[in-house]
Amino acid sequence: MANDTDKESSDDDDDGGVVSSSEPVDRRSSKPIDRHRDGHKHHIRMASIFNFVYPNNIVEKYKLGQVLGQGTFGVVRLCENIETKEMFALKTILKSKVPDVDLLKSEIEILSEIDHPHIIKLFDVFEDVINVYLITELCTGGELYDRVVEKTNSPEGHFSEFDAARIVRNILLGIRYCHEDKHIVHRDLKPENVLLTDDTDDAQVKIIDFGLSTHTTSSELMHDQVGTIYYSAPEVLSGNYNEKADIWSIGVITYVLLCGYPPFNGGSEFLTYDLVKAGEVVFPSPSWDHISEGAIGFVKRLLLLDPEQRPSASQALEDPWLKQEKVQPYGLAWTASFIPKRSRYALDVEDHHSVKHVDEEKRSMFASFLEHVKIKKADAHRSRSSARSSASTISLLQYE
Repeated sequence: MANDTDKESSDDDDDGGVVSSSEPVDRRSSKPIDRHRDGHKHHIRMASIFNFVYPNNIVEKYKLGQVLGQGTFGVVRLCENIETKEMFALKTILKSKVPDVDLLKSEIEILSEIDHPHIIKLFDVFEDVINVYLITELCTGGELYDRVVEKTNSPEGHFSEFDAARIVRNILLGIRYCHEDKHIVHRDLKPENVLLTDDTDDAQVKIIDFGLSTHTTSSELMHDQVGTIYYSAPEVLSGNYNEKADIWSIGVITYVLLCGYPPFNGGSEFLTYDLVKAGEVVFPSPSWDHISEGAIGFVKRLLLLDPEQRPSASQALEDPWLKQEKVQPYGLAWTASFIPKRSRYALDVEDHHSVKHVDEEKRSMFASFLEHVKIKKADAHRSRSSARSSASTISLLQYE
C-alpha cells in the first residue's frame, strides 16, 4: 500500500526546479522551470503526449481521496466527482517514467472506444506537465483469483464449477465484444487482469489492462511476442497468431478457476516455455476427480493446439457447459459472479460433487507462481527491456 504522500521531488539546486511527482500539479501554481539545465528531463516532462487534447487541471472536477495502490509508474487512488459525488478510481502515470509512450497512447485510445459491462470503463483523461490521469470505474472486489481463494476459506467454504462457468461466460462476453464489435485483441488475459466490482456475490467481473491490446482483423496475423507466458498460446511464442490467442488464455483461466493452479508451469521459465509450446493439457487426480466431463471438455476445446480448430468467443459461448441450467438458476442475474450458497437460487446447485475446494498446497503453489511473475515483471520494468528479451514474462511494461 502506497503512502499518501508518496512522490518524487527534486531540489531546485539539483534538478533545475523541475518537479517530478505522481501527485496532480496545477499549472497555474507550478514552479518556474530552468530551461537551460537538465534539458532532457525538461523535454520529457513538459511535452504533451496528447498534443494538449485533454484538460490539465484535474482538481477542478475531482476531489482526490486515499491511495489504493502503488505501481511502477505512479499511484492509484480514490477520487470523487465534485458535482455528482460519484466515486471513481484515479490512476496517475508519471510521464518521465513511461518507457513507451506509444503503448500508453494505444491503451487510452482503446479504452476510450470500449463500452461493455464486463470491461473496465474509462470516464476521463487529464494531462498536466508531469502526469497523465485516468479516471476509471471503481472496482473494490480485488483480483479474481484472490476472491476465489477467499471463497474457499469462507464459512460457506465453496467455489463451484457453476460459479466458474458464470465468470468465464462473462469474460467471454467481454472478449466477444472486443473481437467482433471492435476488432481488438487483448493479448494479456489472466486472472490478475480480471477485477471484481465489489466484495458481494453480485459482483461483476471487469477485464482490465489493455496496454498490450491492438486492433486487428481475423485475416491479419500478429507477430509481437507479448503477454504472460503462463497464459500465452503456443502460436504467440512462434510469432504468428490471431484473436484465437485470447481464447487460449481464457481456457487457461478456466483451468485455474476449476483446480486452483495453471496447466503449464514447469517450475522454471525454460521448462514452462517448452510445456506451452507442446500444448499438452493434463487433468491430474485428485484435483479433477469431481469436475464434470462438460467442464473438462470445455477446457479442452479452448486449449486446442491448432488455433483454426479453437472456437471463437461466440462459439465458446454456445458450449453446453456454459448454458446448463445450474449455471443460471432461475431469477439470478447473469451479471452476478457468484451463486450464494444459502440463497434460494442455489437450490439443487451445490452438492459435494460440484463444490471445489482449492487445497492449501495448490493455493501455496499458485501464490508462489504469481509472486514469481510479479518479481519478473518488476525486473523488466527496472531494466527497461523490450518484450522480446524476456523468456518468463514476455509482458511489455504495464501502466499500473
